[in-house]
Amino acid sequence: MDNEVHVIHLKHRHDRMSHISEQLTSQGINNYRFWEGVIDSQKSSRGIAQAHQQIILWARIEGKDEIIVAEDDLTFTGPGAFRHFIDCEPPHYDLYLGGISYGKIKSDNTVDDFAGTHLYKVKRHFFDTFLSLTGEKDVDRDLARRGKFIVCNPMVAIQCDGYSDNTHTNRINGPYFKNRVLWTGW
Repeated sequence: MDNEVHVIHLKHRHDRMSHISEQLTSQGINNYRFWEGVIDSQKSSRGIAQAHQQIILWARIEGKDEIIVAEDDLTFTGPGAFRHFIDCEPPHYDLYLGGISYGKIKSDNTVDDFAGTHLYKVKRHFFDTFLSLTGEKDVDRDLARRGKFIVCNPMVAIQCDGYSDNTHTNRINGPYFKNRVLWTGW
């Protein structure tokens, strides 16, 4: 399997480049590619959708069976988190999520509706559904109930605190993850 991580990054966010570089290094991830984020001055959700979709479209054109996508505000929750994410990949899903900030996780680790596209793996059979998103809603909100979504248990990824180019506010994300079971390492 190809475990290359495709990272969305806005080049003006030097703070985020430093952050994501540290995160990749801390997990021993050497196989990654950066993709330029997209800014839509009218509606940020459209730009974010386009940023994710450029990667999914590339994967479809290249004939990939699956692809791992991350956002540059990704924070791994402990040593070995990425390895745990890869090792615990379920056999059947549309989207496999490293962590979510919103959504009721069922006993089988599935979720119908969620917030959190900071780390996920998407399967080829779901590429067209992903590419059909319009960007009128946030990517995760638009995906609600459109596929089989499985959350890694324990979760291996959260979003870091800081300025959000989506909401144009400083965000404290910790409270969104406080009741979640997080990977803390071996």
